[in-house]
Amino acid sequence: IHTHRQDMAYREERINEFFNSRGLMIVMGLVYVVVSYFAFASGRFNASIASGNGVFFNDIDRLLGHPLASYGLNTACVLAIITLTVLLNKTYTFIREVTFIFGSTFLALQLACPYACTQFCTGTGLCLLTLVVQLYMFSTYQQKQVAQQKIFLVFCLVALCSMFQYAFLALVVPFFIGFLQMRAINFRGVLAALFGLITPFWLAIGLGLIDPATALLPAYGQALEVLTEQQIPAILIGLALVGVFTFVFMTINVMKIMSYRLQLRVYNSFYLVLALFSLIMMGVDYRNFFVYLALLNYCFSIQVAQAYTIHSKISRRYIFMILFMLTCAASHVAYYFL
Repeated sequence: IHTHRQDMAYREERINEFFNSRGLMIVMGLVYVVVSYFAFASGRFNASIASGNGVFFNDIDRLLGHPLASYGLNTACVLAIITLTVLLNKTYTFIREVTFIFGSTFLALQLACPYACTQFCTGTGLCLLTLVVQLYMFSTYQQKQVAQQKIFLVFCLVALCSMFQYAFLALVVPFFIGFLQMRAINFRGVLAALFGLITPFWLAIGLGLIDPATALLPAYGQALEVLTEQQIPAILIGLALVGVFTFVFMTINVMKIMSYRLQLRVYNSFYLVLALFSLIMMGVDYRNFFVYLALLNYCFSIQVAQAYTIHSKISRRYIFMILFMLTCAASHVAYYFL
């Protein structure tokens, strides 16, 4: 009996290692490309979920024009998000154990809704920008005297993106809070943020690239018009579950994370800010909820990775991942019939 239990424990640990592995993440990357292309080629999910416009230009979703280019850019951005997360964690180790489960989880969630994986959505770009910003932001921890250049660059990027999509302007709030959490903001940092927001518009107007008279008011998104009557409750239930489980995992993880050194606690607290931001904006800007979908999926993926590594003594935690993967697969297939 003792030997049988040892064998069972060994097998369970190997299964858990498999879900944590780089190999599964790579396999999921290949699955993502194949399954998303099949959904794209089916033509069922190519109706544009373009989400409004920016201060001076139409949403980049529309500017791409060709559906295949839109699909290709979206796929490249999703894979870039995974790659940057690996780099971010390797650099700052906010997840203290070696794991790649966040990549597998994020890819599965993106596949769960075919509309999110068959065309470029502003949300994918917004999530990618958040990753790029984190690489700069995390490096400013307790560096008030030298952080101004990075603060300026971050808010400059936000302003530049807002020319194509108003939703990027909302990122000013979580990014500013993030720099406050990093203890990187002083009076010069505030000025750097303000100048960063102004500079792209000032340069573009000064060079004659844009005319202030052509500024656009925010337009309503059309996500709800694209979805069928059966798909709307399905995606709302999915969003609710992801949001609830994100905060469930945060609650489960928090006691352990509180025992980390201050720098890692600060890094992890930024994900609470991002999760709250994505959920609040989905409610406020509900016609453009696709814009915040990828970011919410990303926050969920980080919390799953934390829980999976923190609670390593739970030998059968792989059961959650199996059920999660099956649920995402069932969700993807269900959209073909809704």
